[in-house]
Amino acid sequence: MKKFKIYASVLALSMAASYAYAATPATPGVGQGQVQFNGKLIDETCEIESGSENIQVTLPTLSTKTLAVEGATAGSKSFDIKVIKCPAAITKVAAHFEAIGSSGGNSATGNLVNSATTGAAGLVEVRLYNSNENQLILGNSGDPVAVKDQKATLRYYGGYYATGVTTPGLVTATALYTLSYP
Repeated sequence: MKKFKIYASVLALSMAASYAYAATPATPGVGQGQVQFNGKLIDETCEIESGSENIQVTLPTLSTKTLAVEGATAGSKSFDIKVIKCPAAITKVAAHFEAIGSSGGNSATGNLVNSATTGAAGLVEVRLYNSNENQLILGNSGDPVAVKDQKATLRYYGGYYATGVTTPGLVTATALYTLSYP
């Protein structure tokens, strides 16, 4: 019985020490840090107008010679997300874009990767752009648009981005978007 009490005491102290170590705030510059996430959820939302929920954008057919060097861009095409029935409390709306699945985005470029499964073009991605045609990095929200008369039209672009000398083939990329309220 005595051994059991000693063992239980040692185990309890060990667990307390482990917990205290894990709960200790990291000291900056010593190989540890912290990330704090802050956010806000609201009850209200705009509705996505029928036809804007699942958008297909057909990029133009281009020559690989147009995308022959890393960083080359071409073939951008606009698409609109239309929202309606926005509550009075919502004065601005944007779309937040995310990759679908763990391999849908390239964290180094902020673009969507080519997910064509057969006959895929090589060394090409799809880059998103805000309405001002500046890059919209995947995982971020686009520029907000003012809501007028309970509706808004969000304009974005998608286009080709070369990660090297591109090779011919098909390009397919898909992003998930969610309405956000800045």
